[in-house]
Amino acid sequence: MKLKGMWMLVTLLLASTLAPVNDAPRDKDFSAYLKKLRGAVAKRDPLALKKLVSGKVILGGFAEKDETGWSRFEARWQPARADSELWDVLADLLDLGFFRESPDTFVSPYLCWKFPRELDPSQHLVVLRDALPLRAKPDRGSPSIATLAFDVVRRKDPALAGGAFDWVLVETAAGQTGYVQRANVRSPLMARGQFSRLNGQWLLVALDRAQPGAQH
Repeated sequence: MKLKGMWMLVTLLLASTLAPVNDAPRDKDFSAYLKKLRGAVAKRDPLALKKLVSGKVILGGFAEKDETGWSRFEARWQPARADSELWDVLADLLDLGFFRESPDTFVSPYLCWKFPRELDPSQHLVVLRDALPLRAKPDRGSPSIATLAFDVVRRKDPALAGGAFDWVLVETAAGQTGYVQRANVRSPLMARGQFSRLNGQWLLVALDRAQPGAQH
């Protein structure tokens, strides 16, 4: 094998998995902040949420230029609506863990911020489990081709409806093709947030909506 080919293979193998990261427990003040945020999200309480968001919060993904401020945040995300997409977005950030970018900054989800730069995020998904069956067909009773563990996989087709479950066709770094349940993978183009300590208080300072192509 030529040197260039060997280097490409090594790069591919190194980028083929993305283990979960959650640095939040290392900071007790940030952990206390997250407890309040979880409470606000669970109750879908816009007034409680406002106290946890910077008055200069940055919004990305709604316009060509980022927008700032609670009034724009409120207009775009509509937190007063119980069915607002915002609550599911925040729940995802809380569930997927936080990467500590600096002593005063946490970002979430890890899979957006730690995604391998050499891969195209619009073409890949990240497996969230350490023992996920790769099925030959979009059926829970179908034989397992392989077991995935936090793999980065290439998306082959859009999600398929499968009764109570949705499936997506993917290809592993080793070239195996099969189906996984959509609930067990996420796109690195999903919504992402940044949390910073400002004047001793942790706040949500930026929230980007999911980018085009994030649907899996």
